[in-house]
Amino acid sequence: MSRRSGSMSAQRVLISLRDAAELAGGVHPRTVRRWVGDGLLEGFQIGPKLIKVDRDQVLALVRPLNESGVA
Repeated sequence: MSRRSGSMSAQRVLISLRDAAELAGGVHPRTVRRWVGDGLLEGFQIGPKLIKVDRDQVLALVRPLNESGVA
């Protein structure tokens, strides 16, 4: 039986900035890039230009407003 580091820990699901923008309610991918730059999301550089973000972090960042309209 092989052992992986982190054994049963959840795997990160990395998504593109475009997919993250759609998941965040249709914001522009540049907005997601800005969130990475501002430290609101953790970015992962996959190649010389490609950046991806953790899907769960995007979902945690985007939250619905309550009835009074305040987050």
